[in-house]
Amino acid sequence: MRSLLLLLLLSAPAPALAAPPCQVVSMPTSDGLTLQADHCPAGVDGAPVVVLLHMIPPHHDRSNYPPAFRQALQEAGFSVLNLDRRGAGGSQGVAKEAYTGPKGKLDVAAARAFLATAEPTADLGRWACVGASNGTTSCLDYSLWAAAEEPASVPRALVFLTGGTYTETNAALEGSAVSKLPVLFAFNEGEKAWSESHRAGGPAWEHRSWAPGGHGTKAFGPNPEAMKDVVDFLTRSVR
Repeated sequence: MRSLLLLLLLSAPAPALAAPPCQVVSMPTSDGLTLQADHCPAGVDGAPVVVLLHMIPPHHDRSNYPPAFRQALQEAGFSVLNLDRRGAGGSQGVAKEAYTGPKGKLDVAAARAFLATAEPTADLGRWACVGASNGTTSCLDYSLWAAAEEPASVPRALVFLTGGTYTETNAALEGSAVSKLPVLFAFNEGEKAWSESHRAGGPAWEHRSWAPGGHGTKAFGPNPEAMKDVVDFLTRSVR
């Protein structure tokens, strides 16, 4: 009996290791600010990375993203950096500069640079930018800047949670370098016009709508399946 029990224990699959807990971290921007974020590593070498940008600052901050969403990303094998954009939460700076003018992309650049140092075994060749509401502006601005200046740092995929005309405040999406990237346009049926207008923009662009649904990260409340939709898209596109 003892031998049989030992054999069963040895043959049983090892339990999955829990992802390391999230930690509050700080990082500098190239224009002299300090930003704050939640860093939630996957805990495995070679993990792809997701950077989360919340809705309009200063009224919103990184708490927009529910812990369950961050956990779902970690369980899918992603490291997560949930950023307070400039002027929001624990980050310094002028909130309006997060989405109007050239400085919003510096927040994304700071996030990526932090990850290269804090999580050197992560695979920054496989990373995605997720923006909610006008967080989409910084994802787009950074992607276009990187395509022109640092092609190796272009995100592998983008997610626009209720993108809108504000997404293109500083640069046009259609016909840009982003046309080559996988992009998920996620929106509620009441705010579909802008996303629907970009149906034919890129061969790897996808659209997902919910009804009813909230704006940006508020979609996750009435539509918990929205979390799975985003995670599944990122898994297909980045991993």
